[in-house]
Amino acid sequence: MAGIFQEAKLTHKGIALLAKAQAGRCTIKLTKAAAGAGSYGPGEDIATRTALKDQRQTFPLSTVTVQNTSNVFVKFVMSNKQESGNLERGYYVKEIGIFAQDPDDGEILYAIAIGVENQWDYMPAYNDLIPSTITIDFLVEVSNAETVTIEAPNQMYLYDEKTGDKYILGVENGLLYVKRED
Repeated sequence: MAGIFQEAKLTHKGIALLAKAQAGRCTIKLTKAAAGAGSYGPGEDIATRTALKDQRQTFPLSTVTVQNTSNVFVKFVMSNKQESGNLERGYYVKEIGIFAQDPDDGEILYAIAIGVENQWDYMPAYNDLIPSTITIDFLVEVSNAETVTIEAPNQMYLYDEKTGDKYILGVENGLLYVKRED
């Protein structure tokens, strides 16, 4: 079952960055996504958040697709097997955040989405065999910003479930490559 999330909201710092972009002071540079297990009460103002309540993992952004003049879809893949360290304890994905680079404040929590109670996805601990993944499409408001960019990795890891082989898919000097990981 796929996790269900409430509508994503810009944080106060995200709204301030959007205003700077609309004024031509900067571009919106989305930097990463994060997932956590934080719980939120009814009526809690998530726009005041500057961080996730219980952040467990961060992920590079994969792609951005312009939906219209005010929104973009950001895609990223959550995994329990990461180069930065494998997930040791599983958790229910209750909160997801998108981060952006602010010219004045550095990296900020730009937007946040909260999972609907009891409709969460579960990210299990890595079992040293087959990685678990969850692909997320996240709608982000960029209303009238002149430019939106994302910071994406130049490589990703793939796993062949039939053979058990691991591969690295990447880009170097404009060329796409696939390399089997030893």
